[in-house]
Amino acid sequence: MTVKFSIFITNTSRSLTYLKYLKKNNLNPEIIIYLDNYEKVYSKILKKKKFLFPKIKVIKIFGKTINSKKFYFIKKLNSDFIIFSGYSGDIVKKNILSLKNFIHCHPGKLPQYKGSTTIYYSILRESKIYCSAIVLNKNIDEGDVLFTEKFHIPNNIFSIDKNYDDKIRAITLVNTLKKINKLKLKKQKKNNYSHYFVIHPVLRSIVFKKKFIQNNAVKKN
Repeated sequence: MTVKFSIFITNTSRSLTYLKYLKKNNLNPEIIIYLDNYEKVYSKILKKKKFLFPKIKVIKIFGKTINSKKFYFIKKLNSDFIIFSGYSGDIVKKNILSLKNFIHCHPGKLPQYKGSTTIYYSILRESKIYCSAIVLNKNIDEGDVLFTEKFHIPNNIFSIDKNYDDKIRAITLVNTLKKINKLKLKKQKKNNYSHYFVIHPVLRSIVFKKKFIQNNAVKKN
């Protein structure tokens, strides 16, 4: 049975990547909810490409936040899930989350890696990269886990800050939607795991150096 979903997009590279991967895998949203904050670059691309789904209805809302009474129409949608691709740092309030199940893809294994730039922390601690699909709740990165996927460290370590983050989220999203009818929600148990904050430039440089040394070792062998 095909899952019914809508997608919430913004003027970001992540939203564009999500749409591309959904299109590539023939996963068609019922509705596209578009929050336009007037950012010119991605707004122009999305509109020019007709949001990659020219036959799908697009609900356009102008502003910078989804925490508004304007979004109560969500409750009337037939979708089982709404894919969340909001602006960085945007937090969805409880009254909005109560309307539907929002799927968010977080670049880290949960509950171990909560917070920001967790890709770098998991590379430092495990030399691995993860991405988890969760159902959002009122607490940051503490929603029920649908699916977790492991990824390789890219040869071009600098791509993490460019398009790799978007890519692994999109792949995890697609695989979650394909398997969603067989998946069981896993509640995150209370634990002592810390939230990771934006990584310090020195720690980031250590990650880059570590990957550089590994690549050179492979070439010598």
